[in-house]
Amino acid sequence: MMRQLWSKPVTVETSKPGQRLTITNTEAATYYLLRGWPVKTHGSAYKTAKRTLIRAHEGHSGALAARTAFLAAIEESDIEIFDA
Repeated sequence: MMRQLWSKPVTVETSKPGQRLTITNTEAATYYLLRGWPVKTHGSAYKTAKRTLIRAHEGHSGALAARTAFLAAIEESDIEIFDA
């Protein structure tokens, strides 16, 4: 697996009220997506982000594509973004 650092971090809400998480790489985004996702529904952008992040870990996709797909999943799920 490859850790791909992002040029700009993404700060999002967590499942705990008032708590924020800053994500700086594909590894942290994948963990949040699979283990910390605060929304029960998983739409098409979530599924695309999951595939893209896994491909990034395998070295088949870049950090920018992973970050873009992750942001699309966040927006689709109405998760609050504090900084992106």
